[in-house]
Amino acid sequence: MEFLLTRRVAISAQWSSEPLRRAVARFQRDLEMTLNPGELIPAGRIQLVLARSMAPEQYSIDLQSAESMVIRAADDLGAVYALLYLSRTALGILPFWFWNDQKFEKRELAAVTRPHHAARPAAVGLRGWDFTGGELLEHWNASAPCLNWEMAFEALLRCGGNFVALPDGKPAELAGAMGLWRLQPEALPLEAPAFDDRYPGRPPRFADSEAEYRALWSAAVEQRKQQKLIWRLGLPARGGEMLPEDGGAPLARQGAELSRVLRAQYDALRAVLPAAPVCVTVSGKTAVLARSGMLDLPDDVVRLWPDNGYGKFVAPRQGQNDPRTPQLPDAGSAGRHGVFFHAAVSDGMAGNCLTMRPAAMELAAQELCDAFEQGARAMWLVCAGCVKPHVYPLDALAALWRDVDADLNAHRTAYLNAYYRAPDGWALQPRQLDDLDTCLKSWPQVTAAFGRWPDQRAGEQLMVCAARAAASAWLAGRTRGPVPALRWAAGDTPFADQLAWLRGVCADALPGLETLQAGCEYAARPTTRLWKDTVLAQVRLYRLCLQGVVLLCDAWSAWCDSHYRLCFVRLGRAAAAFEQARRVLGGCAHGRWASFYQQEETATDLGRTVWVLRSLMALPRAAGDGPDYTAWQREVLGAKAPAAAMLDEPLWSAMEQAGRE
Repeated sequence: MEFLLTRRVAISAQWSSEPLRRAVARFQRDLEMTLNPGELIPAGRIQLVLARSMAPEQYSIDLQSAESMVIRAADDLGAVYALLYLSRTALGILPFWFWNDQKFEKRELAAVTRPHHAARPAAVGLRGWDFTGGELLEHWNASAPCLNWEMAFEALLRCGGNFVALPDGKPAELAGAMGLWRLQPEALPLEAPAFDDRYPGRPPRFADSEAEYRALWSAAVEQRKQQKLIWRLGLPARGGEMLPEDGGAPLARQGAELSRVLRAQYDALRAVLPAAPVCVTVSGKTAVLARSGMLDLPDDVVRLWPDNGYGKFVAPRQGQNDPRTPQLPDAGSAGRHGVFFHAAVSDGMAGNCLTMRPAAMELAAQELCDAFEQGARAMWLVCAGCVKPHVYPLDALAALWRDVDADLNAHRTAYLNAYYRAPDGWALQPRQLDDLDTCLKSWPQVTAAFGRWPDQRAGEQLMVCAARAAASAWLAGRTRGPVPALRWAAGDTPFADQLAWLRGVCADALPGLETLQAGCEYAARPTTRLWKDTVLAQVRLYRLCLQGVVLLCDAWSAWCDSHYRLCFVRLGRAAAAFEQARRVLGGCAHGRWASFYQQEETATDLGRTVWVLRSLMALPRAAGDGPDYTAWQREVLGAKAPAAAMLDEPLWSAMEQAGRE
């Protein structure tokens, strides 16, 4: 038996809701994207039946006849997932179809041949994305209102996700309308207003104003009790005075103080919503107390353990202090546990806003599998940034939250085979796929290592932000002491030593990136533009940023040796390298992505870095060509030199064309 899907298929449901309405409309759009109108084939009927006896989010699909299909779903999300399953298996629509510009060759019909399918529960209960660092997504001028967020949420649903981490607002409302839960912001426990805003003049310590705090939290719960929320406990961002100074107090006393606050928030929630999901982030002092058994939390509160920002479950770096202490619960610890894992991070240090995760996916799998074995099964929150540059890691991480034993080598091969096609739409040859696979697998092996640990691989922000910080310090004359923005990695050493460290890191990585770029360019030949816009573009951008930093550091060496013209030329080349990196992104800005890559909205602001470096060129010019500013142009251009002083950039271009340093 087979059920034929056509654009005229009729869909009816036993219940109505906004997520269900949107799911049906999405499925009908999928039919229109993939099928021709065809009038000769009888229209089948899909019935959506509410089956509350099923576990949450579960569904089954049964073929009753060639013209009748029944979908039984436990709830809205069960129905959403069922229709998305049909969309993928029968219509061929992939989870990141929008983000990877999947092309569809329309046909008359699609057949569903499996008589019965029952969904398997995901390995992890709550599965979601955080969009911190997603400024590109937020500021993208999409062709339709909210298209950016709608497509991000749709991709999450297609990956089997069920919640987003967002503050209240229009994107959050859209997520709820699509059936997703919303995780409250960490800085606003229960999304209550700041205490001193609501109770000005009252003492901020919890012990002195407990009644007021409880009233504040109760009101916050009452205000949002109708929303589909994962509630968050904790200390607010402006709550540093809630607890007394520990002053070396025993951990037991510190744990008791914090536990009282968290318990009061929990009680305010449970008084209104006895079964709502609730979590608390376990980091910093909270992690120390939790691992010491000094934090008293109800068992149904999910303890959310964050990684260090780079995919390793150790304590995050605090300035130059990188303790590497474990950041996971002991196996068998009481309560429910989850993790916050970064596929993308925008920290202005070694983040990867515009490039995919720089460390190996195998390391990510090992960390998450270890976390799962130690009890982190209730909730996985993945930082997705602005989605598009991170599609492959997000797809791989979704495979793990569905099945923690997923084979990432097989996943990578399947991912490449699914998205990367020949220009005529046919599948690539095995040898061609092997070339793509080798390139993608090689990426984390050649990214810059800023430390000795496997997770200490740098995203493009190491080069871009470090170059800007070093150039600004040089321009301002602050070159005797360390650059504060580089202390975290290069140490509290003099400026010259910091630059020597930075140059070493980037120069060591350059040969590998050059080899990888050549391989990616070769692999790009038989496939479509997608490869050039994704993996190859990121490799090119990364290599150019490495090159720009090496040139900047070499310019400093020339400056110290009073070789001012050489310094000027190298600074111009450094600026040109970052400008080329900016143009690489410009080459990806076509079609719906025409206004997506606005790096000025991010810490990875290539245009600002170019501007700073070009401004810095004035120093060696003043030292070596001033005060008349015409000697260099006469030396380079001879009789063709203009009488008036040339601007820095035209002079540098003339030097480059003449091959003069």
